[in-house]
Amino acid sequence: MGGTSSTRRVTVEMEDEDGNGVVKISESMARRLAGEGDSSPREPRKAQHVSQPALPSATAPKMVPPMGYPVPSGISQQEHEEEIRRIESYYKERQHALEQRNVEQYSLTKEEFENALKQVHAKFVKQPKTPICGDMEERVMKCYEANRGQTLLCSQEAKAFVQCVDHTRGVTKIIEQNLLVLSCST
Repeated sequence: MGGTSSTRRVTVEMEDEDGNGVVKISESMARRLAGEGDSSPREPRKAQHVSQPALPSATAPKMVPPMGYPVPSGISQQEHEEEIRRIESYYKERQHALEQRNVEQYSLTKEEFENALKQVHAKFVKQPKTPICGDMEERVMKCYEANRGQTLLCSQEAKAFVQCVDHTRGVTKIIEQNLLVLSCST
């Protein structure tokens, strides 16, 4: 807080048995760390526990301030900028790889969705069918229109239409029974 800076070096050693990262400091040190200064005369030291994170390990990533921030002591400006460029390059490559993976996953998911959609359409969407015995039905309708009030004149066409429908129902029933037998045997 004064015009001079302190050149005193302090080393903190972890002497806890449990290694929980607790460092004991005095009240005046806590006030100085909080930026309140040390206006009172030296009082007897009362230790208090201040929880701090454990010291960084060798595997922890090195914290590098972004450009425009002061260069940490011990390295030159050029080394600092090179480190920043290296880190930026690493993250740009990583971002590009993640984007590529996202595109691949999107296309795979899109293909899977399209295949599922085709399966649903094949199973559930009704395909337009031609009417059963449609040509005979048409003959019966034309006969009825031509002979209004005299429907007995169209009995041969109507009988042929009914026989066609019955035959188709019988064939369809046989096919359904065969499919049921085949599906049960597999």
